[in-house]
Amino acid sequence: MNSFEGTKVLMALMGMDIGGAETYVLELCKVLKNRGLDVYVVSNGGIYENELTAHGIKHFHAPLHNKKPANLITSYKTIEKVIRENDINLVHAHARIPAFLCGLLQKKIGFVFVTTAHAHFSNALAYRLLTNFGDASLAVAEDIKENLIQNYRMNSEDVFLTINGINMDTFDANSDYSSIISELGLESHNKTIVNVSRMDKDMSHAAHRLIEIAPSIHEKDPNCRIIIVGGGNDLDAVTAKAEVVNSALNVKKVIVTGTRTDVSKFLGLADIFVGVSRSALEAMAFAKPVILAGGQGYLGLFQPSMKDVAVKTNFTCRGHAEVTQEALRQDILALLDTSEDKTIELGKFAQEMVRSEYSVDKMADDTISLYHAVRKPRKAIDALISGYYGSNNHGDDALLRAIIEDLRNINPNIKISVISKRPKETEGIYNVNTLYRFNLPAIIGALKKTNLLIMGGGSLIQDLTSTRSLIYYVFVMNQAAKNRAKIMLYANGIGPLTQDKNKHRAVDALEKTEEITLRDAGSLKTLEDLRLKNSNVQVTADAAFRFRQADDAGAKVLLDKIHLVGNRYFCVSLRGWRSLKDDFITEMVVFCDHMMEKHGIAPLFIPMQPSNDAEISTKILEKISYKGYYLEDDFTIEEVLAIIGGAEFMIGMRLHSIIYAANAATPVVGLVYDPKVSAMMEDLGQTTYTNLEDISAMRLITLSEKVMGNRAEIVEQLAEKTAVLAEKSEKNVEIAYNIISRDLF
Repeated sequence: MNSFEGTKVLMALMGMDIGGAETYVLELCKVLKNRGLDVYVVSNGGIYENELTAHGIKHFHAPLHNKKPANLITSYKTIEKVIRENDINLVHAHARIPAFLCGLLQKKIGFVFVTTAHAHFSNALAYRLLTNFGDASLAVAEDIKENLIQNYRMNSEDVFLTINGINMDTFDANSDYSSIISELGLESHNKTIVNVSRMDKDMSHAAHRLIEIAPSIHEKDPNCRIIIVGGGNDLDAVTAKAEVVNSALNVKKVIVTGTRTDVSKFLGLADIFVGVSRSALEAMAFAKPVILAGGQGYLGLFQPSMKDVAVKTNFTCRGHAEVTQEALRQDILALLDTSEDKTIELGKFAQEMVRSEYSVDKMADDTISLYHAVRKPRKAIDALISGYYGSNNHGDDALLRAIIEDLRNINPNIKISVISKRPKETEGIYNVNTLYRFNLPAIIGALKKTNLLIMGGGSLIQDLTSTRSLIYYVFVMNQAAKNRAKIMLYANGIGPLTQDKNKHRAVDALEKTEEITLRDAGSLKTLEDLRLKNSNVQVTADAAFRFRQADDAGAKVLLDKIHLVGNRYFCVSLRGWRSLKDDFITEMVVFCDHMMEKHGIAPLFIPMQPSNDAEISTKILEKISYKGYYLEDDFTIEEVLAIIGGAEFMIGMRLHSIIYAANAATPVVGLVYDPKVSAMMEDLGQTTYTNLEDISAMRLITLSEKVMGNRAEIVEQLAEKTAVLAEKSEKNVEIAYNIISRDLF
């Protein structure tokens, strides 16, 4: 059953005070929680709230206990908020009012909706029209199942049978009940007849009959006491009636306790139990002789010959003759005359039946079988990947390739779609379905059919490039959340975020994100500064660290084309940037000439995004005094790794040129135009970087001399660092696939 780990279930019921349905929900929630489901409860509250909280189950208050219009509206809004804020994917209602509201919300939000029918519901037309039993229902008795099929037109295959599961660990006959004995003023010679029920007018019949026959019981056994436990709208009448009898007998023959949370203690001290449904089963768990009597009928003393009849109505006596003084008097007086061996025998039979057929584990198994049956089929798209794709940016395309390959390594049949600026090109390269980046209706439509939106690497949540790009990515994330697709930031960089309104936009979207993995510690610090409440955040590593293999043969072909084979060279990866100083090109030219004059090392310019990088690179090449080189042809990641691996060092402005150099264990001088560059250098344990405003030929010469002078040591450091980062990067795909592969609701 561990396939349901991570499932978020909301139990909706009228309240959490003493009652059969309430205890059922309490015990079911605890078992489901232990099995890995994330369980929440919404109700009008009650005494069982503390026990829910103690088991890590969050309870939300909503006035679901009656049909007043104001309460219905408040409850509707509360349930909707709980579902949205906690990303609930399965709602399980346990009464007519909660089921009606949840049915309305299912149409609005979209989630799997099931119910448990704990009793017969009125068949009046108005009630039938307002009753919603969800996608499927559990019935706690055979006759309830028949009612759902016959009167509510449910398909028989959508109605499942279950039981009122009893936690046997709670019912130990050897427990100490001395506190109750002392509280009630009982003596050791007092026998006790215990009735536990909700004291509502339609359920307190057995309590009234017990009080009425108290004089007969007193005549038979003056030391016998009747204890009535439970609260409700008829409690005052029950209490007043007991006081009249006690006054007439001049002894406290009938003790009325009202609502109690320690019901099991009263069951444990009982010599005879009178009641129905779950309370009767709990008394049986204590091996007590039980007289089945309640608001819906009377069956009398439970014994083997009665089992099938009792089971059919879930021990409620539904449909049988009503409780009468005479019938109840005869059974109680007969039990008081029965030998101890016979009463023990009856109790042991009942106890064994509960142990074998009415366990909480069976109740949970029945429930999970229902959840399996209603589980939605997997959506058409396992992963929709959004990022800066189709713009011929080598770094971002490397991230896309890494994500796709890693997902397919886990599952070759995974269904992937990609949002791209050049969808046809992306489709041809990666063999995926694609959507045009600015076809927003198509993207929204795809999100409705998507299990997981992957915000695929890079620095998407930032406004340094432009606010427009941030608004675009936030829009995609918000649409995913609206359409109940999970969202994952996949080894992203966060920031810079310079405008307050952009910070709010980012935080709003990130709070809706299922998992956030970051490529550097600096991004984590940015989220901390933004006071993000989402705790599903961890630092992993850029997906490009997975590329470790070099294509030496392919690299040689490319170097042959530009006549660089056999020559010493260093690599340069620059990008056009608005804050470049006017003398940037001049300083770079002086630096390149110096490296050739002093060391005989030629510059090899590698454009990671030709549309942006070519101009700045060619301007420098045109001005240098010696021969420089430019890698014009398309190159693969493996080829460029081999080329960078043959270089003396890398001058890297592009983030992924730095990552490629690190993967190839080639020393790097970083040019910081964005905090992500310095953050990456720090993560690599390298200090040889400089800000754009500080760049000069002399500064570059100093840093280059430093990396060449310590080359062996730096190579060793980078090899160690990138091995660790490559391992961390594997965590990204594990998290993504775990989200995709969860059982979906």
